[in-house]
Amino acid sequence: MRFLKSLFSIRVLLILISVILAVFAMDVFTLDGNFLFKTFYFIAFLITAVGTIFYKAPIISNGLKRRKIRTDIEIPLPDEIATVSRDFKKDLMEKERLFQFMFNSSIDGFWTYDIPTGKVSWSDRAAFILGASPQELGDSFDILKTKVFEKDWSEFRNKFAEALNQSESFSTPLRLLIGKKEITISGRAQCNDEGRPVCVFGSLSQPSERTAQFEKQNALSIYVDALTGVRNRRCFLEKLEKEIQKAKERPDYLFALVLLDIDHFSAINDNYSLDMGDVLLQLVSERISLSCRQNDCVARIGPDVFGIILRNVQNNRTDDELHTIVRRLHSKVKTPLQIGSNEVYVSASMAVVVNREFDNVDDLLANANAMLREIKRGDDRGGIQFFTSGIREKAMKLYKLEFEIRKAIQCREFLLYYQPVIDIGDQNKIVAFEALVRWNNSERGIISPAEFIPMAEETGLIIPLGEMILQMACTQAKKWVDLGYHDIMVAVNFSAKQFAVDDMVEKVKRVLVETKLNPRNLKIEITEYSAMCEVEKTIDIMKALSGMGLQISIDDFGTGYSSLIYLKRYPIHTLKMDKSFVNHVAEDEEDGTFARMVIGIAQSLNLELIAEGVETKAQLEFLRNEGCRLIQGFYFSRPLSEVDALSYLEAHYLKNKTTPVLN
Repeated sequence: MRFLKSLFSIRVLLILISVILAVFAMDVFTLDGNFLFKTFYFIAFLITAVGTIFYKAPIISNGLKRRKIRTDIEIPLPDEIATVSRDFKKDLMEKERLFQFMFNSSIDGFWTYDIPTGKVSWSDRAAFILGASPQELGDSFDILKTKVFEKDWSEFRNKFAEALNQSESFSTPLRLLIGKKEITISGRAQCNDEGRPVCVFGSLSQPSERTAQFEKQNALSIYVDALTGVRNRRCFLEKLEKEIQKAKERPDYLFALVLLDIDHFSAINDNYSLDMGDVLLQLVSERISLSCRQNDCVARIGPDVFGIILRNVQNNRTDDELHTIVRRLHSKVKTPLQIGSNEVYVSASMAVVVNREFDNVDDLLANANAMLREIKRGDDRGGIQFFTSGIREKAMKLYKLEFEIRKAIQCREFLLYYQPVIDIGDQNKIVAFEALVRWNNSERGIISPAEFIPMAEETGLIIPLGEMILQMACTQAKKWVDLGYHDIMVAVNFSAKQFAVDDMVEKVKRVLVETKLNPRNLKIEITEYSAMCEVEKTIDIMKALSGMGLQISIDDFGTGYSSLIYLKRYPIHTLKMDKSFVNHVAEDEEDGTFARMVIGIAQSLNLELIAEGVETKAQLEFLRNEGCRLIQGFYFSRPLSEVDALSYLEAHYLKNKTTPVLN
């Protein structure tokens, strides 16, 4: 209907008439005579055309407003409009929902603090920024206290209180304990008509990913440790060099170098997580910085080692004052740390050296490092050692030993000895050798592993040394196999640090390929303590090695207090009972009971058991009676050279050779 009305409106009608008159105009004007008709026709056409062009809808007035009347649209007049009623309560609820939506969906987190009730309201985005769930936020600032550093929390409280007193705004950065990021909390007090603050509106913001990446790269490019915020190793060495130069220019100038090492840091990472370890380093670095003087230098110079330069200590009247500073620092670091819901206890070893007897950075650091290693090796772990002239000779000896071990690895001065493993249940047949390393020093001759293995462990040299030992052992085993001793097995010891190397499995596989040794002729031995480090990773490595066909043995069993639950999960083949539990099995009832227990564990788990350190017939008979078949110790043989091991193999590999060779 609306279309039809539009079609026959006045304007359309005029257009139609104009078109008709135009069509017949030529015919009319060609007619002869009748001048009046032609004139009337022309005038009608002209009026219609002009009317079509200039036509406008009429305007009427109703006393209220002027309105154009259109025939194709129905518009009610004012007296026809119904009165509209509004629900103001509903409008308020809609506005509140809109505000809540904006409150939660903003890129920043928002919070409000109601002063009369003391309650805090948080947005969902604030929960995300703090790394918490909305349910954890609660209605107070307690969640903030548990998520940030103690120092930052105190700074926030002070600025918040000042903003309330002054009725003004505030802003302060906060460092989160978990997540390794920094956020900013801001707020502004809102006052009533009397000028009294009634609430605080605030926000939580974090830098964009690009900004955070730029700041991290910038921190790495200068002299700051990106994790802890203290100086890095490069900066520390430069400042130490400046202190040495100052001491050369001023003979009376003294400074102290302190090395602080966090004890058992790897165990913290293993028992908790790497993130927890990072937070611990951040908290410890903060405590060290707060305990030192403003002009001192604090740096992180190793994964869990901090270096501290205590400047200008010659102003102290006696060394007792320096001791006081160091002990205060040590005590502060040892205070238990609260990380989330965990209370973590920290032990730290500290070596302190004053520059009285040193005129270069290398000697200073070498002595401090040697002292630190000595502390961690001995009974003083977790203590403080001040450098004395009596220690210097020992420290330099250790420093020289480290240098000599590095040189010995390069020159391949190490050789292997082999101790037989005998099956007393099969006519004393030899079934395996344990490869034991010795150092053939050009000046001192054969050096026991007890002298150099601990140093190799501490310095990380055990990794290249272990690779060399594995290569030598596999090469020797292949020679014996090629001579016809197809079932002989060679056991190689691996340290926890070797197991921690990411490509450890690939290295073992590469050695087997290079030496062409069948994996069934190789056994990997790892101590019980090492097996309990990073349990899940260790289990994965063991499964990979076992899948290749190797056998795996737990060495020194009984000394590491491993969980039997984990022991059941390990893909192992052999347990080796530690020598300390074999020494007195024949005459000590307690040792005998423990040996029976270990034998029972091995039998219940269907594992082989090797008794180490068997030296007497009484020990041998006790173990035989309790069902232990595999024996290793001086009773049958001491560790043998390559030549002597072959002779022993020839004598004891065949079953008809039953007489043991006693050394």
